[in-house]
Amino acid sequence: MSAPRSQKVTKVSEQTLESEKNSSSNRNVVSSTSSSSSSNTTDKSKKLLCVRFTGRLGNELFQYASTLGLALTLHRTPVFIGSVHLPSVLKHFGDPSIDYTQLHARCDKAASVGEKTCCKWEESLTKLDPSKDFTVGLYLQSYRYFDDHQAELRQALTFSDAVRNESSRIVNELRRKYNSSTLVAMHLRRGDLIAEHNQKLGYPLVSEAYVNRSMAYFKALYPDALFVVGSDSPEWCQQKLSSVSHVHCLAPRSAAVDMLTLSSMAHRVVSFGTYSWWVGYLTRARTVVYMKDFLVNGTYIGSCFHPDGRDYFYPGWIPL
Repeated sequence: MSAPRSQKVTKVSEQTLESEKNSSSNRNVVSSTSSSSSSNTTDKSKKLLCVRFTGRLGNELFQYASTLGLALTLHRTPVFIGSVHLPSVLKHFGDPSIDYTQLHARCDKAASVGEKTCCKWEESLTKLDPSKDFTVGLYLQSYRYFDDHQAELRQALTFSDAVRNESSRIVNELRRKYNSSTLVAMHLRRGDLIAEHNQKLGYPLVSEAYVNRSMAYFKALYPDALFVVGSDSPEWCQQKLSSVSHVHCLAPRSAAVDMLTLSSMAHRVVSFGTYSWWVGYLTRARTVVYMKDFLVNGTYIGSCFHPDGRDYFYPGWIPL
């Protein structure tokens, strides 16, 4: 999640493990990614579920997936407004044949309903008044909003051909260079979380201890493992990991290319935040581990989650 903002009161991509085997706001974005949404976007009898995007790529992906999942559950038309990132990242985002003016006008008049906190599933969002249009938000960071609609999500979360091709090229180069059959992705977020105000809020930093535990865990299972590290603090990674064998620190590219590159690997180590969450979830993984001590009790961030991380961390992920 990103830093807190005031709230209004009121699996997965089709690109799976293939690699393991070898801008400005846009309002014209009603999803056309599933048969149930695209075939009914102009049905005036169908109520709307609108979302206004906020945050960076990881946040937008949660808002998109959760709104789509809720719309499918509630038999509503999803309307996605103001995405900065997704139109250029996703292969299927919006339908140029549809005029959205009336739908946007309805969203402007829709009742607003939000969750109490970012990262706990809110049952009330699945029981909205069927006679009204609604705008939902702000964060919607729980897989439970969309987990029942995997087929639709596979199509909706397919990245663009350009992103997929670049990601495949990077992974193939790593395989040729290191001749390793087991790639372990590590996403280590530190950069913005080091700031004093974020530490006071309770954002957890990736520690050397967590990195070492993760490497030891996978080395015991796969002695030939190559650890492919992506981070917003590449200097820290080079400093801490340059002397470790079988580690490759990725040169930063676009957020989408880096995300898909890391999520193309069968085994993944994730840190804190929505971007890292999608690295773990975006494509089917064999193993995903996360920080077991990610919560700092008595802090704002600590209050945003269940103590055991349920609703947020995906079932089967391993706390380490």
